[in-house]
Formats: sequence, C-alpha cells, structure tokens
Amino acid sequence: MSGEPIQKVREAMRFALENLNQGDTFQIIRFSNHAEKLASKPLLVTPANIEEGLRYVSTLEGNGGTIMRAGVEAAVISPRDPDRLRIIAFMTDGYIGNEREILSYLKKNLGEARLFSFGVGSSVNRYLLDKMAEIGRGAVEYVLPRDAGAVSVARFYDRIRNPYLTDIRIDWGGLPVLDVYP
Repeated sequence: MSGEPIQKVREAMRFALENLNQGDTFQIIRFSNHAEKLASKPLLVTPANIEEGLRYVSTLEGNGGTIMRAGVEAAVISPRDPDRLRIIAFMTDGYIGNEREILSYLKKNLGEARLFSFGVGSSVNRYLLDKMAEIGRGAVEYVLPRDAGAVSVARFYDRIRNPYLTDIRIDWGGLPVLDVYP
C-alpha cells in the first residue's frame, strides 16, 4: 500500500480515531508480511491514547506483501472483553488471493465479533471483502481513488453507533413455533 491508497487509509483511520466514544477501546494492527499491533492490548479512549494512535497511523507505509491471514488472526485472537461487543474493521488495497483460507478461519474463529471490511482503491478482492463482512455480520465499504476515505468510515460509524435493534427477545406465550426466519 503506497501513494494514494495509503493516504486514503490514513484519512479514514484519523476520522475513526477522532470519532471514538468515551469508554471505547481500540487497537490498530498493520499487516503486510506479518502482523504488528500498536499495543499489547486494546487501549482505552483517552486523549493521550488517541494521539498515540494518530502517530502510529501517520507512520503506516506499505512494505512487503499483503498476508491478510496474519492480520485476521491477530485481530481475532486478541484478548476479548466480555462486557463489550467486539467490532473488527479491516482495510486493504491488495488483491488477496487466499480467500478460502481466510474465510474458513473466520467462520471457525470469529465468534460473536462483528467484522466490517474496507477496500481501498480499484484493485481489491471484492469477493473476499464482501464475504468477510457477510460472515462477520457487518458491512463492506469501498473507497475508490476519487472518494474521501472519511466518508466511508462515517457510514461505518453510523451503522455501529445507531443499531436498529439489539438484544431482541420474543415471548411466544407458549405458542408452539416451528420456524423462525432469518
């Protein structure tokens, strides 16, 4: 990732960091030939931690290949907080080719986390990013060269900040129910 795509990623990530809510936590994982985390555990939203995240984002550069499996594993195996819904957002500009391996891993290991995927540029593997979001019960966004990266992240925030329905329970009052969809 270099040039315009990395600029779009930095723009989108700046927006994401600057719009976190008090009480949220965050982690940034860069991946190329291997995965590297900003911190050993998710950081609480504080002015100092946001500043640290922004500094980290400003240093992001493309180097090596795009071994997305390493990034997926690093995000999924991170320590979980049982009091929070885990939201994972992936951004890539690469045309990643090991779809089966990545999707299989997510199906087996994602758990209750929600996954949102972002493709940056015009040469991303749309099939993979679409399926990742589907498996993760999230959504996918594409940031094309002429688009503003922050706009896509703003749509993402609208989705996760304002869920339509949560923790739904139905009392059937003893009525025998055979099928419920979806």
